[in-house]
Amino acid sequence: MAASNYPPQLPPRNSHMNAVHLFLIAIASIVVSAGHAATIDVIGPENRFPLSGKEADWIDGDFVIRNDEIVAVIARPGELRDANMTVRGVGACIIDLTRVDAPSDQLSCFYPGAGRFQFYDDTLVEQGTLEGGGVFWRCKSSSSLADGQDSMSTIEYQLRDGESFLTVVTTIKGQDISRYQAVDGVRADRTFQFASLPQTAIAYCEDETFGQTYGIQSVLGNAAGEWSSGRMRELTHPVGSFVTKKADDGTNSLTWTTRIYPAGSPADLKGLSLAGAPQTIRVTGAVGDQPRIKLSVIEGDLGGLKLPAKWSVAESGVSIIHLPLGTYKLRAEAIGHEATELSLNVTDQPSETSIVLGAASRIVGKFTDERGGEIPCKVTIYGGVSADGTRTDNPTFGLDSASGSVGNCVYSADGTFTRSIPPGTYDVLVSYGPEYDVIESTVVVEKGSETSLQGTLKRVVDTTDWVSAELHSHSSPSGDNTSEQLGRVENLLCEHLEFAPCTEHQRIESYDDQLEILRAANRMTTCSGMELTGKLLPINHQNAFPLKYDPFAQDGGGPRVDDDPVVQIARLAMWEDSSPKVVQTNHPNMRQMLHDRDLDGKEDGGFSKMLDFMDIIEVHPIEEIFLSDEEVAAKKNSDSGRMRPWMGLFKDGRRIPGVVNTDAHYNWHGSGWLRNWVRSSTDEPSKISVTEMVDHLESGQIVMSTGPFMTVQLHHPDLATPAMIGDEVTIGNVPADLAVKIQCANWLDVNRVEVFVNGEMKPELSRTRTANPGDFADGVVKFDERLQVELPPGDSFIIVAAIGENLTLGRVMGEEFGKKPPVVVSNPIFVHTK
Repeated sequence: MAASNYPPQLPPRNSHMNAVHLFLIAIASIVVSAGHAATIDVIGPENRFPLSGKEADWIDGDFVIRNDEIVAVIARPGELRDANMTVRGVGACIIDLTRVDAPSDQLSCFYPGAGRFQFYDDTLVEQGTLEGGGVFWRCKSSSSLADGQDSMSTIEYQLRDGESFLTVVTTIKGQDISRYQAVDGVRADRTFQFASLPQTAIAYCEDETFGQTYGIQSVLGNAAGEWSSGRMRELTHPVGSFVTKKADDGTNSLTWTTRIYPAGSPADLKGLSLAGAPQTIRVTGAVGDQPRIKLSVIEGDLGGLKLPAKWSVAESGVSIIHLPLGTYKLRAEAIGHEATELSLNVTDQPSETSIVLGAASRIVGKFTDERGGEIPCKVTIYGGVSADGTRTDNPTFGLDSASGSVGNCVYSADGTFTRSIPPGTYDVLVSYGPEYDVIESTVVVEKGSETSLQGTLKRVVDTTDWVSAELHSHSSPSGDNTSEQLGRVENLLCEHLEFAPCTEHQRIESYDDQLEILRAANRMTTCSGMELTGKLLPINHQNAFPLKYDPFAQDGGGPRVDDDPVVQIARLAMWEDSSPKVVQTNHPNMRQMLHDRDLDGKEDGGFSKMLDFMDIIEVHPIEEIFLSDEEVAAKKNSDSGRMRPWMGLFKDGRRIPGVVNTDAHYNWHGSGWLRNWVRSSTDEPSKISVTEMVDHLESGQIVMSTGPFMTVQLHHPDLATPAMIGDEVTIGNVPADLAVKIQCANWLDVNRVEVFVNGEMKPELSRTRTANPGDFADGVVKFDERLQVELPPGDSFIIVAAIGENLTLGRVMGEEFGKKPPVVVSNPIFVHTK
C-alpha cells in the first residue's frame, strides 16, 4: 500500500496537535507487545495517540480502536462534538482512519446512517470483546427524536484481531421506519474521487495525491452502493445489503453491515478485500526534493479495475501494496525522471522487490542573503521559449493544497533546493517578498542532466521600524479547505511575512510546530488565534489573537459561534476574561454592518453595535480608494465598497484601523500578495512582541499594501518630532508638510499618489508620473516628496495612497494574483488644528 506523500523527515503529526509526535512509536510498541490484539481506549492525558495525516481531528474523550493493521478514532458522543467548522455533529462517527504501516489520515468523517440520528449521550456507550478475538464499541442515539419520528438508531463498530477493515453495524428501530434507507455518509473533500470497485460490493473514495483510499463494502450485498453528489457524499446501499425485521412488540428494524477499509489506492483496496499479502516495493534513484513518485500497474488482472492503476509512494521510496494473486507489470515514474518497469509475481506470501527510476533532469539552486547565509525563498518556474522557438509548458509539481512544491512553485525554507523537472526551457523567478529584488533567469534543462542556479537575494526596501504581517489565512484544520498546514506556513515564510497569527475557522490553533519543522522559528513570530464564522455570511466572520490554545479540547478551547454577529463578536472580545487581544472583522458587507442588516434596502441600523467590540477591520480591495462611489457601485462585487465607508467611520468618530489580508485557503501563491506593515520596536522577526503588535494594530500604526512600501510623516512647527501613521497630534492653524516616501523592489512600481483629508481626495496634492515626472524616480525609491497640506480647523485625518495604474504585480505572484495592481494605503494620521 502506498504510504503518505508527507515529507519523510517530518515526525508523524496530528494537523491540530502541536504537542505530540509519537503515534508511530506508540503504535509500534503496542503491536510488539500485544501481537494482533485489537483494543479500545479513551483518549486522555495518559493515553494520547495522535494520527499522522492532515485531517486528524481527535481530542480528549474520543475513543481510539486499533489493531496491528488499522487505527480509527470514534468521536465521543456529545451535542457539541464537531470535527471542524464544516464537519459537524460527529458524535459516534469515525473521524480519523488510517493504516498502521502507511499512516495518512485524510478522512474528515464517516457518518453511519448519514447523520440522520444524533448521538449526544456518552453514557449510552458500551464496549466489550468479540467471541474469537476482537473488540466492539456500541452506542444508541440520544433520546431526542430524529426527524420528529419515534425511532432510534444503534451504531456498533467491530474490530477483530488482524483484520484490515473496521466493521460497522447500523440499526434503526421504530414503529414506522419506512422513511429510512440503508445509507451512510462520507466527508472526504476536494481532492477525492468517488467510484466503485469493479466486480465487488465495495464503493470507494480515493485521494491519489495524499495516498489514501477508503473502501466501504456492503457485507450482505452483491453490488456496491451508489454515491450521491454534494459535500456530504451519501452512499445508498443496494437491495439485498440490509435486513428488516419486526419484533414481538410491533417495532420494526432496519440493519445493514459495512466494512470500511483504509487503503493506499483502489488497487491496494482490491488486494486487501481479498486478504492479499503485503508486497513491499522500494523505488530508488529518486533525485531532488519531493519527486512525487508514482507506481502503477500497467499489465495484469485487477478484477476489472481500469489500467494503469496508479498510486503515490512515500518520499522514502517505500510502498506497501496488497495485490490479488497473479503476475503484473509495474511502472515507476516521478517528475523529471524517465519511467522504468518491472515484473512482479504476487503469491500468498509477503515479498520485497526494488525498482530503480530512470535518469533525472533537474534544477539545483542555492540562494543566500547578502552575508552568504541561509534565506527562505519562493522559486516560481514558467515554461519558456527555446532558441528554436519551441515553448515548454509550465511545470506542475503538486496540488495547491500540498507543501514543498505546489503548482509551478518551489518553497525553500533555507534557500536551497533540488527540483526534478521535465527537460525544456524555463523562466525562473526567485523571490522573497516585496522587500527583496527578484532574481530572474532563463535556463535550459537537458534530459538527464543537472542545471545549477545560484544567487544573492538583496533586501533593497528599507522597512526599518516596520514588520510585515498577514492576519488572516487558513489551512486544513479550518474544515473549509484541504491545504496542509505545513504548506501554509511555508507560503507565509517564503513570502517574508514576519508576523502571522494562526487563524483557522472555529478552532484555536498554532503554527509553532511547523516553524520548528522548517527550522524557521527565528524568521517569523506567530501566536495562537482563530476565526469565528457564524451564520449570516459574510458579515459574521471575526478573527481574534492571541488566544490560549488547548490542543486536546473541542475547538482548541475556543468560543462557539452565534447567529447574531453582535453577540458573536462580543463573546470573542470578552473571551478569556476580556484578555488583551485584537478582534478583527473580516471582509464585511459594509452596508449590512452599518445600515441595513437584512439588505432589504431600508435603513435599520444594521449591525453597527459590532463596532463597539471591533479593534480592526478588513477593507480590501484597497485600490478602490481611487474610485468614485459610482465606479465602485458599478463593479457589483460583494467584496467591493469598503474603503469609503471605512473612511466614513473616522468622520463619525469611530477610529477602527484598516487592514488587508489574503484569507488564503490554498498554498499556491495564496499568501503574500496582500500584507500589512505594522510599526515595531524591533526589525528582528524572532524578537517581535505579540503584545506590541496588539497595541500597534489597535492604534492604527499600519500600512496596507499589495507590495509597495510607504512611510508618511506630518511635519509642523508645533511638533518636536514628526507625526507618524496612527498618531494623534494637535497643531496650530498653519500649513503642514506631508513627507511621503514610497519604495519598491525591482518588480514593482507606482505612478500615482493621492492625499485624502477627511476622506476626500485633495486634487491639488495629486501627483502622477505623467503630469509630475520630476517627482517620481526609477530606482528603489519611487517617490520621496513633501506635500504642503492645509487642514481645516478642528479634527481631521489624513490618509495617503499610491498605485501603479495599468501596472500589475506580475508573474512573481502567479497568474491569478499577479493581475492585481501595485497599491499601498496608509492608515490615518489624526490632527486637531487649533
